[in-house]
This record gives sequence, structure tokens and C-alpha cells, in this order.
Amino acid sequence: MTAPTPAGPVTEPVAEAVSGPARGPASRSRSRWPAVTLGIGAVAVLTGGLLSAFAPSLAVFYGLPPAGWQLSAALPAARVLAYGAAAAGVGQLLLAAVLVPGRPGDVVSPAGYAGLRAARWCALVQAVASVTVAVLTVVENGVVPAGGLGQRGSALLLGLQQIEPATGWLLGGLVALVVAGLAGWVLSWRGAVGLVPLALGALLPVSLTAATNAERSHDIAGDALALHVLGAVLWLGSALATAGHLARRGERPAVVLRRHAAISTWSLVLVGASGVVSSAYAVAPADLLSSGFGRLVLLSAVLLGALALVGNRVRALAARPAGPASAAGLLTLELVLLGAAAALGTGLARLVPPAELGYETSRYIYLIGFDLPDAFHPVDLLLRCRLDLVFGPLAVLGAVLYAVAVRKPRADAEPWPRRYAAAWFAGCAVLLLATSSGLGSYAPAMFSAHMVQHMLLATLAPALLVLGHGSTLARRVAGPGTGRRLASLLGSPATALASNPVLAWAAVAATLFGLYPTGLYAAVLQEHWAHLAMNAAFFGTGLALFWSILGKGLGRRALPPIGQLVMIFAVMALHAGFAAWLLAQPVPVAAGFYGSLRLPFVPDLLADQRLGAILGWGLGELPVILAVLALVLRWSRDDGPVSPARTPAPASPGTPPSPPSGPPWQTWRGTVAVRTASPRPATSRTPGSPPPSP
Repeated sequence: MTAPTPAGPVTEPVAEAVSGPARGPASRSRSRWPAVTLGIGAVAVLTGGLLSAFAPSLAVFYGLPPAGWQLSAALPAARVLAYGAAAAGVGQLLLAAVLVPGRPGDVVSPAGYAGLRAARWCALVQAVASVTVAVLTVVENGVVPAGGLGQRGSALLLGLQQIEPATGWLLGGLVALVVAGLAGWVLSWRGAVGLVPLALGALLPVSLTAATNAERSHDIAGDALALHVLGAVLWLGSALATAGHLARRGERPAVVLRRHAAISTWSLVLVGASGVVSSAYAVAPADLLSSGFGRLVLLSAVLLGALALVGNRVRALAARPAGPASAAGLLTLELVLLGAAAALGTGLARLVPPAELGYETSRYIYLIGFDLPDAFHPVDLLLRCRLDLVFGPLAVLGAVLYAVAVRKPRADAEPWPRRYAAAWFAGCAVLLLATSSGLGSYAPAMFSAHMVQHMLLATLAPALLVLGHGSTLARRVAGPGTGRRLASLLGSPATALASNPVLAWAAVAATLFGLYPTGLYAAVLQEHWAHLAMNAAFFGTGLALFWSILGKGLGRRALPPIGQLVMIFAVMALHAGFAAWLLAQPVPVAAGFYGSLRLPFVPDLLADQRLGAILGWGLGELPVILAVLALVLRWSRDDGPVSPARTPAPASPGTPPSPPSGPPWQTWRGTVAVRTASPRPATSRTPGSPPPSP
């Protein structure tokens, strides 16, 4: 018997959606909607091009020949087109993953299937526009003349490699091509969920390598720009997808509008907070009215306020039964305001902020983005705080959401163990300490501080968070529908691959021996995006490793006790081997970078490296000891006597066994067992006839 294919339940509804019913009001609204969308996009591209065409050329500011008005208009227009295509693609993926999702573990809905196909074309447009921006960026920097692209291919490739903004746009275009290929192949809801962060990730190389208009604190300004772009694209994409779905008279419009209202609310917070941080480092309050840059910042703030009012009205309509019918005008206004804000953002990227005029950078600011004092005291590792805009808010938000979930009343559940809550809050505190305290300030400049931060992110914080069992708590407080979707994601092949203990151990080994001995660490040390990527890699691989050893509810069979012990000793051997390698090095790692800093309180780079090796080794073994204690406690509880409250009452004769209780991803096995063991229904037969055969 052949397995059913997903083409059956998807092809017919999609064909009906493509062909459509007879021409009527709904079909006319569908035919008008692409024109409205294209009109909004054309206005945004034209506005961004005009704003930048009359702006001063950045090439002149950096001492290069003028680029010409054609290039000054084409480059921002291509940028707006790339961002617009990215927003449209993300919106179509949100349609399949969030707004109109299919069943958990099954194929996407018909509207989601159409969204995946539309996202493929949006990603292709984004890829072409991104590559165009990369090439025009090389031309603007004077590496290749505009008329000699065909004859200067080698110079063009060199410029794409050495000019960071051009490299970022090129990498973003390549990721968009991957999204386009996968969007034409994925059919499941879980696959659509995975494509959303991948599509948003295509914008990270662009934003993290862009000129942030700030020499001072370019690390904070770069993170703020990245978060601002992600929030704006997510907001615009959700608005486009929601407006299109309502214009097509799609299914469940009230639910779609409520989900868009939630997305826009979180995006508003993200865009507003990151915009305030970016503006604070680019323009002083006294220059808001006296400079063109400041006036554009004020205009952007006015647009953001108008968007907040529109979003508040959309949330009010989403709570009404007849809200979707009257939300079309508000969604159109929201799209117009978002397009205008995107055009203003493109214009701001082409202007030099007043804070940078006449400013001469220092050695510390050029290399790490901020100044450090000439004297150092160990207390500075705690008191000299510098907020990490990525991991700092993540730690605070994780603690707040966990506290809300723990306090959520549930009459049918036992009290949440306090040791779980203590472990989770301690993990959030360690994450905040490692990235946003003085340790995070000194980590880019001192190898010893970097190794302490590395081990806190890769070992202690992940072990504590895993022992807090956040995924179990999320499934506990989630509703039935959300719980099934969480269970489906935890049982996905991607989650099983990420929680494989052997692969997780290999990933941790790659972050140690693939980064420092190969010279990659020294090559990318000066770039802020490299620090962010390293911290994300340390934290992510540590979570995968300790989750595979200590985690519960992974959607797969847990490691046996002997396997858990073997993995713990393997982690200890990995940390010991790396520390021994560091101690045996005759020359410091990244000696050129640390030597150029010339920190007065680090006179001997090799001694600082050996101190970092010893501290990292000790901190790396602390979570291992914590893991051993947690496993011993768990084994003792499993081997202890069963409490009478948890002992099931004996079933009366003739009563079929009740289905086993447990997580949703294990219930189906119990259901199969119950159906197999249940007695056959009694059948009527005449006296004297033989009993029915089993």
C-alpha cells in the first residue's frame, strides 16, 4: 500500500485559488490588489531614489570622485527594491507559517501553499536587487568605473571581497537564492516555519556590514540597525500578507487580523527602541532642527507615531466580529506609512550625521568601537557595564516570560519545581553578565576576558537554562493548539539533528579548534559582526550539547545513563585538550590585534593568554560538575519509591485500560496500544451457534 502524497489535499484547493470562481466583486478586488501593491512599491522606490539623488554624495565625503546623479539615484532605488522584495517574501512565508498555518506535522494550508510559491519569486527579486546593490557599491567606492564593469572583472571581484557593505549585500543575495530554492520545494508547515528565520537571516549580512553612521559605539549602532531592519521588514511583510489575504476574501480573516496585530505590536516595540538608540548616536538633540539629518529623524518619529495610532486601531478592529470588513483602509494606510518610513530610512543612510562631522577617532574606538580607561581593576568586570542589544534584552525577556508562565494559574497541574525556576533565572543572569556587564566591555580587548565570556556562554549559561526546562514549561502553559504545534516542532527532523549528542559535541569542538588554531579568530577579530557571530555560535552549540544530555521532551529517546556519563566525560576531555593547547602556545593568539591595542594593563600578551586558558578550563568544568549532580539527583528520584498519589488505581474487571498520560508527542503511541488491547465489541448470535473467530 502506497503512502498518501501531500499533492492530494493541496493541489485541488490551490488550483481553485489560482483559477478562481466566476468574475465578481471578490475577483475584481483580487485583480486590483496587485496594482495597489505595485503602486505602493513604486512610490517607495521613487521616493527613496529622489531623497538620495539630491543628497550629498558619500564618495565626496570620503575624498573620492563624485559618483554622479545616476548612480546616486540607482543605488538607493535598488536598496529599496531589495528591502521591499524581502518584506514581501517574509510576509508570504508568514502567511504559510503563522497567519494561515496548516495542521501541525502536515502540509501547509492552500493559502500557505500559494504564499510559498509567491515567496519564491520575491526571494529571486531580492537576490537580483542585492547583487545589483553590491556591484553599485563597488562602483561608488571608485574601485571600478561605471562604464568599465565588463573590462575590469578582476577589480570588481576584489572590490566585492574587500568592501564590507558590498560583501554583505552579496552574501544576502546568496541566502535569498537559497530561500527561493527551498520555497519551491517545501510543503510542510514545519518547513515553512523554518524558512521564516532563514529569510530574515538574509538581511543580517546586509545590516551588520553596513556603514552605521557612527564611529563611536559602532557596535551598539550596528546592532540597533540590524534590529531596526528586522523589525521593519517583519512588520511590512505581515501587513502586505494580511492586506492581500483580506482582499482575496481568504479564510479566517478575523484570526489573520488578530495575528497581524500581535506581530505589528512586537515590531513596533523593536523598531521604536532600536530607532531611538540609532538616532541617539547619530544626532544630538540640539541638531534635530538645524540639520537635514535631524529633520529626517523627526519626520521618521512622526511616521512611527502615526503607525502606532494605526496599529492601535487595527488591534481594536481585530477584537470585533466585523473588524476585518472595515480594516482594508487602515491596512492600506499602514502600508503607505511603512513605505514612506522605508524611503526615509534609505535617505538617512545616504546622509552624514552631524555627530560625525569633524570627529577624529581614537585607536580604541577604531579597533573595538569604544574607549577603555588606562587603569584596570577586577571590579571593572562587574561595574563597567555596556548593554549588548542582542543578548541583553534576550536574557531579560526570557526571565520575564518564564516568570509569567510560572505564575499562570493551572488547576490541573502540580506546582512548578522551584529548582527549575532557580536554574532558569540563574542562566538568564549569567547570560546578561557575560554580554552586558564589564566582562562584555573588556572581552573584545583582553584575551583572558574573552575566554571567560566564551566559557560562560558555551557552558554555564546553557547548562542552567536546560536545567530550567523552559520548553516543558512552555508546553505546560500553552493552549491545546499551540501545544500541538510546539510538540510538532520538537519532534521535527531538524530538532532531532540539533539535539544529537555526537553532532552537538562535534559542533562545540569546531568552535574551539576550528576558530583559534586555524587563524580565523585573528582574521575576523576587528569586526563587530564577528564578535556577535562567535557569541551566537558559542551559546547555540552549548545549548544543543547540554540539551542532548540533560534535556527532557526532545521528541526522541533520551540517552541511557551510561551514554550521559560518556558525553559528560567527552566534554571534560574537550575543554582540557583545548586548555592544554592554549598553554603550550609559544606566541599569543591574534598577537597583531592585541598588540595594536597597546593596553597599559596588559603588558604581557602571552601571560594574559595563559591566564585565560586556566580561567576558561576552570569555568568549563563547573557546568560539567553541575550536570553530574543533576543526573545523580534525577537517577535517585527515578529509582526511589513511587508516591501513593502517583500510583494508578486498579481497574475494575472488564474496563479497558485508560490511555497513558504524558506529553502530546507521546500520546499517539499510547492510543495505538489502547486500541490494540481494547476488547472486541460483543456481537449478537443465536443460541448454539459457534462463537465468532478472533
